[in-house]
Amino acid sequence: MVDFLTPLLFSVIAGAATGIGGLIGIYKRLSMKYFDMAIGFAAGVMLAVATLGLINEGIILLNGGYTALIITITVISGVALGMIVLLIIDRVLPHLHTLIDSSDRKEECKKVVCAQECKCPNKDKWFECPYLEDGICRSAGNCFCPRKLEFQKHLKYSGILLAIGLTIHNAPEGIAMGVGFLATSALGFSMAIAIALHNIPEGLAIAVPLMQAKYGRRKIFLISFFSGMAEPIACVIAIFLLQSVSTLFLAFFLAFAGGAMIYITSDELIPESHKHGYEHQATIGLLLGFILMLMLIIGFQI
Repeated sequence: MVDFLTPLLFSVIAGAATGIGGLIGIYKRLSMKYFDMAIGFAAGVMLAVATLGLINEGIILLNGGYTALIITITVISGVALGMIVLLIIDRVLPHLHTLIDSSDRKEECKKVVCAQECKCPNKDKWFECPYLEDGICRSAGNCFCPRKLEFQKHLKYSGILLAIGLTIHNAPEGIAMGVGFLATSALGFSMAIAIALHNIPEGLAIAVPLMQAKYGRRKIFLISFFSGMAEPIACVIAIFLLQSVSTLFLAFFLAFAGGAMIYITSDELIPESHKHGYEHQATIGLLLGFILMLMLIIGFQI
């Protein structure tokens, strides 16, 4: 009988990491440099687990029992399908790109002349301005921009859509955890750590727009926390459905999960960490994350 309790516990912890990110977004104004470094770190962790963990474990499972051609086709098709599924999900659901797509609105607002000239040094970066409250800049001049107020209201809906998108988007990550635990406990633990570290920036991404939209702190925390709860549900379902599949199918799903993780890293984490001018710090974070997970993966196997 497959152990459901351990995967459930660790998947709940990993999913709850979105709540930790939400708390950071509520109570701490994290500088963009450290935020980008944190995202880079999460990207390194995800890459290590996807390649050295999931995909490599799929290859190991098939070695000795199948021909090189079968192994190659199984692993490559699994990786490709994992990427394609995540691509489709990203096309139809809002995710981290919800904030990125807001750049057009920000550019529009930069062209609007305020009622009074704003002397705030961050007036051209008002989206990040700590002095902006209800569309009014409190730092100097009390300038008022109706477009800023309009966008602030828009942020509320962006944050909610982002949370809904993340909730559904987290299901493949839960499946990846379940498949990891089916392969080996060590791989499942590695997946839980990687996804937890990845979920913290996601929770932060939910909290920031909702804070700007003047949402209540308790509501923001609950929204960010429960957006991660799709992961333990998907994890347990994956274990229940896949516990009796053949080695070939298990290897395929390991590769599928690895492809999904690589897609998330390439499409979301790395581009997001490189868009604010702190590319080198993000790269250092990626390297540190990769090395950390490499040490953990080797350590679990010893």
